[in-house]
Amino acid sequence: MTNYINKINCFADAEARYRDTKPLVSKHHTLEQDIRPVGDRVRKYERIIKVSDTCYALSCGGRVDPVFTWGLHVDNRVREAYPITFAEIARLSPIVWRKLKDGTETITIRNGAGEWAHNMVYSFMYRALPRNIGFVQTREGKQFLNTQERSRIHLPKTTSAPRYLVEYWKAEKQKGKMTSWAKAYMNAATAGDDGLSVTFKREENGRFTLVGEPHKVMVDRTYVNKELKASLKKDVTAFLEHVTVLYPLMQAQMNWELRNHTIKELNLIAKEHKLLDRIGSGYGNPFQEADPKLIHRIIKDPDHPMRHSLTIAAIIQIKAAVDHFRDWRYSDTSPAEVEKLRSAHIRSAVNKWINKTCGFTNTIRKEI
Repeated sequence: MTNYINKINCFADAEARYRDTKPLVSKHHTLEQDIRPVGDRVRKYERIIKVSDTCYALSCGGRVDPVFTWGLHVDNRVREAYPITFAEIARLSPIVWRKLKDGTETITIRNGAGEWAHNMVYSFMYRALPRNIGFVQTREGKQFLNTQERSRIHLPKTTSAPRYLVEYWKAEKQKGKMTSWAKAYMNAATAGDDGLSVTFKREENGRFTLVGEPHKVMVDRTYVNKELKASLKKDVTAFLEHVTVLYPLMQAQMNWELRNHTIKELNLIAKEHKLLDRIGSGYGNPFQEADPKLIHRIIKDPDHPMRHSLTIAAIIQIKAAVDHFRDWRYSDTSPAEVEKLRSAHIRSAVNKWINKTCGFTNTIRKEI
C-alpha cells in the first residue's frame, strides 16, 4: 500500500497534513529540508511543502523540487546559481492549495512540462487530487479533469520552468548546434507563467467550481506540401528505386556499427564542404533534422558526395520498418495477404521519412 495517499480535500486538510507529519531526517536529509511525505514515507519525494500560512504545495519531485530534482541533464552549478524559490514552487507544483483573504479556498493543478508523457505526475494526480476532482488520461495522450459540475476540463502540458532551467537552456542555445531532444527540453523551459494551469474554487458543500474559462484542446496536424513534393517526384522515385535494389544486398550489414560509421563519414564530408551546420544533429540517424534544401540537392545529383550517406540512411529506415512489422498479429491471415501488408507498412514508413527529411510536411496546431 505504499502508493496510497489519504486524500486532501480542502485547505484545512492540507494544513493539518503538514502539521501532523513528522519531517523525515536521515543521513541523506536534514531537518532544514523539511521533507514531509504526503503518503507513505518510503515515497519521500511525494511530499507537502509549506510555502506560507495560506499556501501549501503537493510535489512529486522533478524540476521544481529543491531537494528531489532529477532527470534534467542540467549542470548542478546552474542549480546552485539560481536556487528554486518558494514563489516558483507555488507557481509550478502539480497541486497547490491556497486560502485567500476572504476565506475562499482554491486548488491549482498543473500538468508536466513538455509534450511527452509525465507518468509520475499522472500517477501522483490520480492519488493526490481531492475526491471530487477526477483525473482522466486518454489514449491520445491528453489529460482531463472531471468535477460533479463539469467533465473533460482540459489540463494542457505546461512550458513554464524555474529560472535555473531557463538560464541553462538559454546558455545551451547560444552554443549553437542542439539535438532534437535538447530543443524539446528548451521549448519546455519558458520564463514566467504560461497560464496553462487549471484552478478550482472549493464551495461550502465540498464541490469544486472552475475558475475562468477551460483551456482549448489543441492538436498538431501534419499536411503534405503536394506542389513541392510533385516538383521532386521524378528524382525521389529514382532515388528510392535505387535504395530498394540495394536493400537486399546490404540487409545483413545494417547495424549500429554501420550507422555510426556513416555518421562519422558524413561529418567528415560535411566539414570538407563546409556544410556541418546543414546536415542535422547526427543523433540517432544520419541526416536527422538536416536542411531540406541540402537533401533536395543530394537526391537530384547521383554524384553528390553525400549521396552514399543518404542512401544508407534510407536503407536504415527500410530495415527499421521491416523489424517493426509483427507477423504474429496476422496469424489468421494468408501468407500472400501478410506480404501485401508488410509491403504497405514499409512503403508507408519510407514515405513518412522522405516527407519529413525533404521538408514536404508542415505541422499546424489546431483546436478540436
